[in-house]
Amino acid sequence: MKIGVDLRVLQVGHQYRGIGEVTRQCLNRVLQLALADGHSFVFYEYDDDIDPKQFLTIPKELAHEEVFLGTRPQLSTQRSLQEKLLTKWRNLFGSPVPHATHSDVLLQFNFDLGVPRRPRTVLVAHDLIPYIFWNDYFESAWVPFRNKAARTTLRTLFANYEYKRVLKRSHRNAWRILCVSDHTRKDLKKYLHVPDRKLRVMHLGVDAQALTHAGGKTNVATPTKPFLLFVGAVDARRRRIDDLIAAFNNLKAQGHDIQLVLVGENFQAPEQIPNEIVRKAVAESSYKNDILALGYVDDATKHALYKQAIAFVFPTIYEGFGIPVLEAMLLECPVIAYKNSSITEVGGGYAFYAKDWTGIWRQAEALLTMPKDARQKKIEAAKKHAQQFSWGATAENMYRALTGK
Repeated sequence: MKIGVDLRVLQVGHQYRGIGEVTRQCLNRVLQLALADGHSFVFYEYDDDIDPKQFLTIPKELAHEEVFLGTRPQLSTQRSLQEKLLTKWRNLFGSPVPHATHSDVLLQFNFDLGVPRRPRTVLVAHDLIPYIFWNDYFESAWVPFRNKAARTTLRTLFANYEYKRVLKRSHRNAWRILCVSDHTRKDLKKYLHVPDRKLRVMHLGVDAQALTHAGGKTNVATPTKPFLLFVGAVDARRRRIDDLIAAFNNLKAQGHDIQLVLVGENFQAPEQIPNEIVRKAVAESSYKNDILALGYVDDATKHALYKQAIAFVFPTIYEGFGIPVLEAMLLECPVIAYKNSSITEVGGGYAFYAKDWTGIWRQAEALLTMPKDARQKKIEAAKKHAQQFSWGATAENMYRALTGK
């Protein structure tokens, strides 16, 4: 069997994001499984200086061929008008993956790259967050229309139409859709009316060995007090970091001598936080001297922070899965998270749930006053729960969908 894989997902920016991590973790394992069964591969990729195969570990013995699909859209100055128009037409009405029929089955990690009618395509569905929170992610054509900006109005209308068209067409054309959570499966049924027969739940995993065996010296000073921890990006559309700061302020006001540690490239310094709401919340805190913005840290530092924290706080209002919850649990850090979307599916009965900032405050206070042995039992139970989510199991589910085994 020839298994096609659209590797363009590792050329358009996703190689450094969550979709890229899922692609790498799953595909490296699928390649090994296919090698043992004698299958070959067809890799579809853009013809430019970013080789997507550099992000993978491809066995030398694996039979594979490459199909190049022109220039990456981001390199617009190198693409002719004819090429741009042809790409748009293919994505909206034609075959979005040229020469896809060279494969017996196609694996697509990102709906945005398109799903052809033939061959049978297995699509990985992560979430519908931009579609569900449309007004937060897409511009309205009404503003430029009201300002009589005709060109901007038309451009906005087309961009919105294109997104919806490709989203719905990809899910309609897919033969099998692997949903990263049951919540995503329900969203696809509710919002896109995808029939149940197409949908399968394929939980993601965590690399337990990499997490628990990281070593080396840390590259930042350790906080000087007990601390709450947030690791991730500032996304005001989904992440309520200001709620975490409000909870922290109240804990401090009650006399808890603690710190708040913010980790991620958006937290290089308090005054450089890109989101105005979060930046203002830090600046106006009476306890801002105990809010540490550490920016990007290496794995050894991050893992040490997890192990020392009072809790990892994940104040998200919507997720497709929730890998950060499992990573924290594996690193023996209690998790406080908002109770919504897929978070309860991932955290099970082992996370501490909240609905708003007062819930974060109460759960953090409970952890601060919890007897040491009771806390340790909860940590061990959560770690055992997280160990059930493995990339090996994810890849096996994917491989079975591709081969029918």
